[in-house]
Amino acid sequence: MKKREAGVCRLTKKSGIFVKSHILPKALTPKEVSGGAMVQTDGQERPIKRFDSWYDQRLVIRKGEDILASIDDDAIKEIRRLKLAWKYWADADELEMQPLKAGGAIGLRTLSDVNHAALAKFATSILWRAGASQMADMQSFQVPETLLEQARQVILGHNEFDPTIFPIRVIQFASKGALHNLTPVTHEMAFPNGNIEKIFRIFANGLIFHITNTASSQPYDLGEATWYLDNSGRLDVICFDFEKSAQRELVFSAFDHFASLQKQR
Repeated sequence: MKKREAGVCRLTKKSGIFVKSHILPKALTPKEVSGGAMVQTDGQERPIKRFDSWYDQRLVIRKGEDILASIDDDAIKEIRRLKLAWKYWADADELEMQPLKAGGAIGLRTLSDVNHAALAKFATSILWRAGASQMADMQSFQVPETLLEQARQVILGHNEFDPTIFPIRVIQFASKGALHNLTPVTHEMAFPNGNIEKIFRIFANGLIFHITNTASSQPYDLGEATWYLDNSGRLDVICFDFEKSAQRELVFSAFDHFASLQKQR
């Protein structure tokens, strides 16, 4: 049995024995076939196959992992209840969308009685995990140190979640696609008024978090927008058709890559 390493926990800053810690919880990285591989891509490097989702064995000690696991548990209960991930709904009618005709958007879900704190803390924790990880798969996901430390304080409960520091939009695919892992990525969004916004994009089983990079502009002006977590009593979730998304093209190019390799054997 391999001896586990000791070191300083990046979350608690305490010394101890490192434990296996998932960047995304296993509940949100299901496979088509139990025990089988899943395609993983970041849209830039060559796609690879993984038999487990990303986990870091040099990120946190047991106390740190227990904190992250508790955050995951609270959020997954809410994600399941609100049917935000593919695995928690069977038919799109269950989502009760109001139809939209805005580019690739096909519907809007207006949700009330949302546990904003659970979802916001979860998204913030994923941002921290991926940004603090030294795994090779996460090296292109660069989060400014100021935001990493602010996220760490939120995770530990030392600071309250502040949506003007972490503006988080919740998006979901309301049509299902092949199961895959997409590495957290940095991205730029262009708005109709010409503004460009830098964001962190996190995908998990049909659920997407867009977290605005506010490293150079805090506090962020949220206005009265209802699509940000913890900015109002309700939450508006924009729904997209996976079949018409850029992500679908990315995933199918990855599948084509592996299919061509099979033919060469």
